[in-house]
Amino acid sequence: MGFTDKFRVQHDEILGLATEITEQLQGKADAGAMRKLLSNLAGKVNFHLAMEDKALYPRLMEQDAQASKLAARFQKEMGGLAGVFLDYNTRWPLAAIKADPAGFASETRKVFGALAHRIERENTQLYPLADRNV
Repeated sequence: MGFTDKFRVQHDEILGLATEITEQLQGKADAGAMRKLLSNLAGKVNFHLAMEDKALYPRLMEQDAQASKLAARFQKEMGGLAGVFLDYNTRWPLAAIKADPAGFASETRKVFGALAHRIERENTQLYPLADRNV
């Protein structure tokens, strides 16, 4: 079992929920169902990012120069995503989703795109390095 196995499972769960939400945006989505899915996603994202910030990134920064440098770069480039996601989640309670479904869909696609980009970079660049070094 690799050090990042749990992180990768969490990534899969996050992407699965994001995909489910995105697919529902294609049609006339039920705002209540969307809010419930978004709340579930927010819990998973917040837990995952906290684990990375408290366990993964600090451990990588204690490793060799390559691991430390990459972890610091990723943290600098992508560390703000937690705040972006929190703001997004707060801005879209049930009433707001009902009032502006097009705005919700547009912002959801942007935020989920940034989230997917971070996950892809961590899965392909950071996690392999972590599995070798930690």
